[in-house]
Amino acid sequence: MKQGLEIIAYVLVRLTVSVLSALPQSVRVALFGGLFRVAFSFLPRLRRTIDQNLRIAFPDKDEAWRRDIRRKNATEMGRLLADTVRLPSLTPEWGESHVTIPALEAYRQRLGDHPSRGVLIATGHLGSFELLGHAIGLRGFPLAAVARKFQSPHFDRWWTGLREARGNKIIDRRGAFKEVVSCISSGMSAAILFDQNVTRNHAVFVDWFGLPAATTRSVALAALRTGAPIFVASIRYCGAGQYHVDAAECEYADVYGDESMSSDEKVLIITQRLADRYCEMIRKFPEGWFWMHRRWKTRPDPKESSVYS
Repeated sequence: MKQGLEIIAYVLVRLTVSVLSALPQSVRVALFGGLFRVAFSFLPRLRRTIDQNLRIAFPDKDEAWRRDIRRKNATEMGRLLADTVRLPSLTPEWGESHVTIPALEAYRQRLGDHPSRGVLIATGHLGSFELLGHAIGLRGFPLAAVARKFQSPHFDRWWTGLREARGNKIIDRRGAFKEVVSCISSGMSAAILFDQNVTRNHAVFVDWFGLPAATTRSVALAALRTGAPIFVASIRYCGAGQYHVDAAECEYADVYGDESMSSDEKVLIITQRLADRYCEMIRKFPEGWFWMHRRWKTRPDPKESSVYS
């Protein structure tokens, strides 16, 4: 019975997406954005989480500003879905004319420095992040990306197919570290989303908009294991169908070669540097981040009160 309902849901979703794919991008964004606006309006807990996160990150902003960001955020979440469903149809020519990547030459250079070693990309849920890896793949640099798998095999095969449409590879979050290291060591770059809350046993606590946040150790650990360069990257919508990739290399050679530091100390320093860069990117495009996520859920002291009501 459960499997039958799952197949029916899958077929309905595929039909819906097929219909939406025939619509102009602006219409898709409006429709998906409208769904998010409805969710923000009728799910009080979700709205409270967004507002609490915005108060933490931007304590000097008033209610009118937060309300405006929440409205714009619904549109950007809609754009994320609208961009994802059209990934297979995007061509290298589209990428050249619609996505600006100023750091591409530096990225190319770092790959050329050590052809047998890939680059680590620390990224997150900012803007049309599904488009970010796709845009790099469109430029001829396919990469591996760590992502959560769907429980439904039907949904998972379909969604993974969208993500891998231009030669990219999706790595299941479960047991991902070994595969990330393997990809890097074979010359393929790997992207890891590091901007969400993680459980205490997998976390290093770094300053995130002025408040300690449980952050994955995996990017720093993979860097220390492989010596790979790290680029912090995100993508933002600029209007008129244009996107801009913000990316910069995060140097850590001073930490990597310091034998006086423990591994934990190195992980903390590297992860904090990544967090600082990424928070600056969020400040440039606040309407684009996943404010609905409870970023500060896990506290350094388990006895500490939650920041969420």
